This record gives sequence, C-alpha cells and structure tokens, in this order.
Amino acid sequence: MASNFDYSVSYPFDVATMWGLISTEQYWRDLIERTNAEHGSVVSFSHEGTRVAVTTKQGVGEEELPSVVTAVRPGDVEIPRTIEFVNAGDQIIGQMEASVSGAPAKIHGDVIISGNPASAVYSGRCEVSIPFVGGKIEKAVIAQLEHLLTAERDATVEIHER
Repeated sequence: MASNFDYSVSYPFDVATMWGLISTEQYWRDLIERTNAEHGSVVSFSHEGTRVAVTTKQGVGEEELPSVVTAVRPGDVEIPRTIEFVNAGDQIIGQMEASVSGAPAKIHGDVIISGNPASAVYSGRCEVSIPFVGGKIEKAVIAQLEHLLTAERDATVEIHER
C-alpha cells in the first residue's frame, strides 16, 4: 500500500533568488544546521550548470515519533535523502527520494518551484511495506515530512535574510 501527498509552501522572493540559494553548498549546510542539527548532515553536494544534486542524512529522535512507528521500529530514525534540481528558467524542477534506515519505508516526491513570489509545490508517494500498520505509519511519515518542509521553508527565509 502507498499513500500520496501534496503540500506547498511559499517564499517572499522569486525563483531566481531561490536558485541562488539552493545552488550553493553553504545553503544546504545552513539548512541542516537550522532544521536538523542534532541528527543531520550534508553527505554530498554537486552543482553543474543548471543542475544541483544533494544527499543529506537527516533523522528524527525516538521521542518525536508516534507510538505506531516506535512499536515497529524503536529508537531514533535515520533518513538518507537525495534531492536533484534543474533550473528551467522561470521554474525549478526537482525530485527527492528518502528512505528510513532499517525499515521498509520509502518516499518519492516531485517539486516545482515557480512564481514571484515563489511557491514550492510538492507531490509524491510514501510507501511503508509493513502488513496491517503500514498505512498508519505512512500517514505519520507524511506528517513528519510536512513538518520538515515547513521548517525548511522557514529556515530558507532566515538564511536569505541574513
């Protein structure tokens, strides 16, 4: 079973400004520091022309996880995540993949950043291959993802304003 998600956030600046941020390694280091300092790190970063690829390791402490998740997988959760963006001029098109280490959980999502001011529109799927409770865990994972995307939006605005 899989659960779909759609989510969006808005920024107080345009797409070109957003590209100027996400196309630097320092932005990603600052973003992790502001959103997941205790559990996160930038694993790799590359920027070639109109493409950016980033791999991060993020995590969620056990105390922040719903009981339906900790019943199946106790302890902190480590989340490897890859993100790729292409600058298409008036929009940035991206894809993200994430998984949960040691658990059968995967997330795939697409994002389109467009407009002035810019909006990021995310859509994707979360799949947790655990009989009977997979759907409940998918909903918990999507809620955590939405929390993360909002935190990343807020951190991005802070980074831009500094």
